[in-house]
Amino acid sequence: MNKEIKIGTVLLSSYLVWAVGWLIYSYFIRGSITSPYFPVTDMTKELVFPGNHGFLLGTDIYGRSVVEILSAGLAYSLGVSLLVSLTSASIGIVIGYLSVTGSNVIKVGSDLIINLIFIFPSILIAIMVMSVTGQSFWGLVFALVITGWPGYARIARGETMRVINLTYVESARAVGVPELRLFLKVIVPAILPLMMVHIVLGVSGVIISEAALGFLGLGGSEYSWGAMLSIAKTVLLEAPYMVVTLSAVMAGLIIGLNLLGDGLRDYLDPRKSF
Repeated sequence: MNKEIKIGTVLLSSYLVWAVGWLIYSYFIRGSITSPYFPVTDMTKELVFPGNHGFLLGTDIYGRSVVEILSAGLAYSLGVSLLVSLTSASIGIVIGYLSVTGSNVIKVGSDLIINLIFIFPSILIAIMVMSVTGQSFWGLVFALVITGWPGYARIARGETMRVINLTYVESARAVGVPELRLFLKVIVPAILPLMMVHIVLGVSGVIISEAALGFLGLGGSEYSWGAMLSIAKTVLLEAPYMVVTLSAVMAGLIIGLNLLGDGLRDYLDPRKSF
């Protein structure tokens, strides 16, 4: 196991423990399942600098603890990114497989849609989709899935073409193994390791995209890190610690995901074995 995997795992594990700890605190300690706890607004404690009045990282313009809004934003960002990445990968695997084994209509149609989506910047497509679906959590997820699945579909298509030409797969198809069983028992397990690498890398991309939409005012939650950065920039001179803290926390998570993804890619590359 290389150093990138180790460092990435340590960083990502620390963020996951942080997010799980916040969820336990929000839903079981300070709140309940039906009424979870969220950072409390207190305008009398607006822009308290870190270390003052018991606030480790200070407060924002609404008097909310920066530690608490960072925690809520972390849980939200990880939840959205995992949901979007897993959904996009699932759609991409299915469409990638069908583009190899399906009819010409499916092949041409999938290629056309993928190319159209890749022509335009993903952030613009997401903005257009959200202008139709409206600003909401599920609208955000839908917009990010729309822009995310084509990348997985291209990878799945290439891997499916490689696997489907292997001798044992051709033999299975020759003896009449059903396509669905072949897909679930052979194709998916064969391409899953490579897809997992791209899912890990894709999570970081979704976090950045979600933050960009939140910064533009199109986020699905007020605790989106992008929305927090948008607020923090308005008081950049008065409270620079907000931008610095938010940027550092987001950068740490992105670096951890990228290190883990790059490490897994090198580890699973058969050429590295020689």
